[in-house]
Amino acid sequence: MSDRSDAYERKVQLTGGTTYTVSLPKGWANDRSLEVGDCLRLRPRGDRLLLTRPGTGGDRRTVTVSAARYPPTGIERIVVAAYVAGANVVRVEGSPDRAARVAVRDAVAGLVGIEVAEETDVAVAARTMLDAGDLPPERTLTQMENRALTMHEEAMTAALAGDGEIGRRVADQDDTVDRLFGLLAREFQRSLVDVRGDAGDGLTAFDHYTVARQLERIADHAEKIAAAAGTIGGRPADPVAADLDRLAADARGIVRRAFSEVVDDCDPRVLGAIVVDAEAVLEGTERVDRELYERELTDGYVLATVLDSVTRTVEYGVNVADTGLRAALRSDHGAGEDA
Repeated sequence: MSDRSDAYERKVQLTGGTTYTVSLPKGWANDRSLEVGDCLRLRPRGDRLLLTRPGTGGDRRTVTVSAARYPPTGIERIVVAAYVAGANVVRVEGSPDRAARVAVRDAVAGLVGIEVAEETDVAVAARTMLDAGDLPPERTLTQMENRALTMHEEAMTAALAGDGEIGRRVADQDDTVDRLFGLLAREFQRSLVDVRGDAGDGLTAFDHYTVARQLERIADHAEKIAAAAGTIGGRPADPVAADLDRLAADARGIVRRAFSEVVDDCDPRVLGAIVVDAEAVLEGTERVDRELYERELTDGYVLATVLDSVTRTVEYGVNVADTGLRAALRSDHGAGEDA
């Protein structure tokens, strides 16, 4: 069998009156080193069945790094990359010096569910302490949504008050959202090589990752708004301040509604209505953007960057809704239901 990607259609047969059996072509099995007595598993995946081998210790995957080959910044990046890629243990060997050890600790501090488990003269090892079931993706997403939208609201308050101190406190919260995003990115990467990570019906690991990416970007823009607070001379004129405050609240409302629907019912009609409402908000941001240009305010440029972040927030809310629409239509595919 030269083409190892060939798919075979096999007929389910009844054996002994109580057991269904499916035969495997001998050549196909030999190509995959299957022998008589080997165990295989059938896993449901939506409307499909996957034939897999039992786990062979992949969950204990270890990544080893030589301290002599990388500077501290490189070691920190590798630890983070290994974590996101799904490694359970990351070892830095070769008698790492103090800077390399600090790099490992700094990397671990920015991640969820991993800690330095071993530190000797010759090596430092970080080990993940969480199973996928310890923190369900929906719970992680909810934490991200709450933190990102709280940051956004507080950042707008700081910007409209020209309060740089509050803005700095808001910006410091972005690391928490980044840590949660890293956890979901890790689970998505693991799902690519472990079919147990697939959700089947409803939201998949990729859907969770996509929604998390939008929330992480919203937090980034909240940080950007917070940074602008320190450069605004004072509270903008009331018409401008009121418009910005209202549009920012509407933007958060789009995100909140889209997220709630995606993690709960994923109703295409509701999600479609949210997208329509978002388009109306975007029309409002375009109008205010033109007005900022026409007013030629002293802080006009900075306020325009704040407005741009509000616009991006609405767009990320639409992306969340689109993720839910795809999941809903995927689940309904072939069911004969109108979306």
